[in-house]
Amino acid sequence: MAFDKKQLHILFFPLMSPGHFIPMIDMACIFASHNVRSTVVATPSDASKIPLSKSKYISVVTIPFPSPSLTNLPPDHENLATIRSSMFDLFVSALSLFQPPLQNLIHDLKPDCLISDSLFPWTADLALQFKIPRIIFHGAGVFPMYVSANIFSHFPLDESKEEFFMDGLAEKIKLYRKGLPDMFSNIPFLITMGEAEAKSYGVVVNTFREMEPTYVDFYKGTKKAWCIGPLSLANKLDEEKTAGWIAEKEEVKEKIVKWLDGKEEGSVLYVCFGSLCHFSGGQLRELALGLEKCNKNFLWVVRKEAEGDDVSEKEWMPENYKERVGERGLVVKGWVPQTTVLDHKSVGWFVTHCGWNSLQESTCAGVPMITWPLFHEQFINAEFLVETMGIGERMWEGFRKSEYRKFDDVIVTADEIAGVVGRVMGGGEKYEEMKRKAKDYGEKAKKAVDEGGSSYNDVVALIEELKTL
Repeated sequence: MAFDKKQLHILFFPLMSPGHFIPMIDMACIFASHNVRSTVVATPSDASKIPLSKSKYISVVTIPFPSPSLTNLPPDHENLATIRSSMFDLFVSALSLFQPPLQNLIHDLKPDCLISDSLFPWTADLALQFKIPRIIFHGAGVFPMYVSANIFSHFPLDESKEEFFMDGLAEKIKLYRKGLPDMFSNIPFLITMGEAEAKSYGVVVNTFREMEPTYVDFYKGTKKAWCIGPLSLANKLDEEKTAGWIAEKEEVKEKIVKWLDGKEEGSVLYVCFGSLCHFSGGQLRELALGLEKCNKNFLWVVRKEAEGDDVSEKEWMPENYKERVGERGLVVKGWVPQTTVLDHKSVGWFVTHCGWNSLQESTCAGVPMITWPLFHEQFINAEFLVETMGIGERMWEGFRKSEYRKFDDVIVTADEIAGVVGRVMGGGEKYEEMKRKAKDYGEKAKKAVDEGGSSYNDVVALIEELKTL
């Protein structure tokens, strides 16, 4: 396809993981809608799952995933969603091997800007080599990035205390020592990322100012940053843009929507823990029993485990479970159209691991959340939902964390699950106020991405700034 050489050209290089890959595809589509030539770099397996928009300004180029002989990963294990949990470190180590093919691509395509995931710190030097700006994409929001950037002022942490407080801009932030992102145990890598950020031109964030105004204003006062989210909402393409990601079947979507259509408004509890979260067989069983005991309608998505991580359903699923819960419960294994589910009028609450994408999608839909953080920055996000936004209720008080690998490893019991679900879905002034706040945030999210909104204006401002370069 022929392009105007004067047209702004951005190269997007996402991490091979659904939580990072999908929002960057949305981002590329948004820039393409502003007549910016947008090229996405992907491995062949990921590229095959990208339904391109109708825009003539977006395209995909491929580079191979490094050979198993170099990565020590099994063949066809080219995405974080498909590898065994024990291979996470091997996968991250393999990312540096993308440098030579990306260097060749930049040489051939001559883009005006590179937007790359934060976990590719070496792209900062690559961009300097070609004298183009490198902009970082973080999978998290501004609040968790603010916490992460300021956490070192509290080191060394007092190991005799489980929790500590960080002086925030608007309030004190309660954090848990064992709930900090795992990367804080890898100081050399954190230093490398910090050095790469110092060399980079700026940061794009999947958030909108009205969601975290105090922290956005502070963050923008310390570095070049553009808040261009919620990306799932800003990209107006049909939701099937992500359908190929986990081999969605149309009949699965139709089954779910038909089931939701038969439920009263706000009566369904949606339960989903994302694409990377693992549970033990024992915890899955407690969750099943808790959902049965709460006596509420529920749609529960059980993660399709990577080969080698799978826990047999026969080991944990209670006997005759589907018959026992009847039409009140729907259990789906694998992918579901999450934004369609959250937007459905019958969904009243969302039990979530507090991943940033899920948090954003629920906020856009105006659905309050029950927090069940597991790892990475999810414990930080959970505090943000509960204490700052006021649209979340904790599944438990205090701190609990586990590797979730032993079959009998249980963190939350069936009685606790049923108790929290029954309480929040039972109504009352506190929870009605949460629902009101959630709907208000949803309206603000829609306004932010519309023409003249805060996120729309940040996209335009970034484009104009890149043109001047």
